[in-house]
Amino acid sequence: MPSFRHTIDISATPDQVWQVLGDLTSVGRWIPGVTAVERTDTGRTCTFDDGHTQQEEILDYSPQTRSFRYIIDGAPLPVRDNTGTFAVQDRAGQARVVWESSFTALDPATESQLAQMWEPYLPMVLANLQSLVENA
Repeated sequence: MPSFRHTIDISATPDQVWQVLGDLTSVGRWIPGVTAVERTDTGRTCTFDDGHTQQEEILDYSPQTRSFRYIIDGAPLPVRDNTGTFAVQDRAGQARVVWESSFTALDPATESQLAQMWEPYLPMVLANLQSLVENA
């Protein structure tokens, strides 16, 4: 099971970052390809520019710790157990966002290839979040 951990420091307070990250519908502003986001009873549904949708169950949502976990169903990659966490940490008044992500390839023979596709995506998405917050 590939797992990833990426961080980014953002020139803003943790509360300012959480205002964006904690807004579960904001991903359309910082995740490439997301064209619509709808809240559901258990999380959100994201629609992408290619027409596919994915259901994201949001767990352990906590404004106090500025964190949440997610489980994705319907991602275009051939994976299962696609899970992760987002957390905003306080670094002397500035924010550090930590994104941990993992999945299991449906075909174990493709695991390495899928990990190579997924790995560069995480820092790119975090950079988009950084830009959105810092340029607000």
